[in-house]
Amino acid sequence: MVLIKPFQALHPNSSNAKEIACFPYDVAYESEVREFLRANPNSFLRVTRPEADFNTTATADTETVLEAARANLEELIANAKLVRDTESSVYVYRLESEAHSQTGVVACCSLADYERGAIKKHEKIRPDKVAERTAHMVALRAQTGLILLAFKATQMTKDLIGQTVQGPSIFDFTCGAGIHH
Repeated sequence: MVLIKPFQALHPNSSNAKEIACFPYDVAYESEVREFLRANPNSFLRVTRPEADFNTTATADTETVLEAARANLEELIANAKLVRDTESSVYVYRLESEAHSQTGVVACCSLADYERGAIKKHEKIRPDKVAERTAHMVALRAQTGLILLAFKATQMTKDLIGQTVQGPSIFDFTCGAGIHH
């Protein structure tokens, strides 16, 4: 059995979720990220991919990039674009397209469970990428690149998710790719 825990989320408020939401940091080229940020300067990509804010002809050092990520996160918080929940929770998140629906829980997972193999690795991750994302998390004191884990639902988890989705949503929007969140 894998240990999961609730946490105090820092998330967009319900009125601006579509503006803040972004695709995962590792699915787009820098040029695509720059284009997306030009169209949407409040995107969370400014936190997960801050190098896209820099001049294209010069490469910024790691500390400068991490400082930009920190500053961008602090700016989103200061401008109330992101809010922190008052209580720790486990969240239910659903993504829907015309052809598919995927529902899961958002929670903290045990690193010890991952290291002992109770949470299976879904891909081979290069050590340099692990170090880069670890430095990002440490600098921001936040996990900004969520990891999707598949799990075998029990009747209890099915019932809890079913009860939760009957209530009001924190967010309800459709992104540019046509995915309903």
